[in-house]
Amino acid sequence: MAQRTSASAQRARVMRTAVATAAVIALGAAAAWYLGVFESGTVGADDLAEVALVAAAPDENGDVVAQIVALADVREGAVEPVSPATEVTLPGTTYGTLADAYPFGGGAGVAEALARITGGPTPAYVAVDAASLRSAVAEAGGVQVALPAEMAVFDGEDLYTFTPGVTTLTADELGAVFKGAPYLSAPQRAELDAELADMLATLLAEWPGGLVSASDTGAIATNLSPEALNDLHDVLR
Repeated sequence: MAQRTSASAQRARVMRTAVATAAVIALGAAAAWYLGVFESGTVGADDLAEVALVAAAPDENGDVVAQIVALADVREGAVEPVSPATEVTLPGTTYGTLADAYPFGGGAGVAEALARITGGPTPAYVAVDAASLRSAVAEAGGVQVALPAEMAVFDGEDLYTFTPGVTTLTADELGAVFKGAPYLSAPQRAELDAELADMLATLLAEWPGGLVSASDTGAIATNLSPEALNDLHDVLR
């Protein structure tokens, strides 16, 4: 009886080890997915088709997420907005929107999530982090956006109020608009997403020194080669 109990305990230990190993492998696979380990590498000009344009900023909880997402079709010369609120499965997490993909893998994670939404190939990406976005907006003297509705946003320190129509936003005001966006109606949110996509495309097109320089200095994160970045820049202008 004692021998059988010992064997049973040994089998239990083996089973626990196997389960733990499987869990580690699963978590590793999820992490690899978000860190871009499964990417094919730098995208050259000859392979350039679609590029995910991503800008990150804090949400109302202070989490830095993708606040602007757009898909640039380089061959057609078009930029289409994609709602950051679009639902998508994010493996290994309990989160479920496109915006939430950013904290787990930056621009690469958002591009991968976009592929899951469309069922197509993973686009290349250009991502602007929160600090770089603030700096770019400040350096540009603000950004022009047509707001679809009245908005009143309290960010924990200040109350921002906006009226519908074209307005020039400072970096702080743009951050407030991001935080108020989830409370718009679906049609209003769609209008705002389109405006923000155009704004981001313009900001990238007018980036001081160009996108190659921005990539070299770390102001943007991308998997595009310098030649492909120049081609994208031509499309966005």
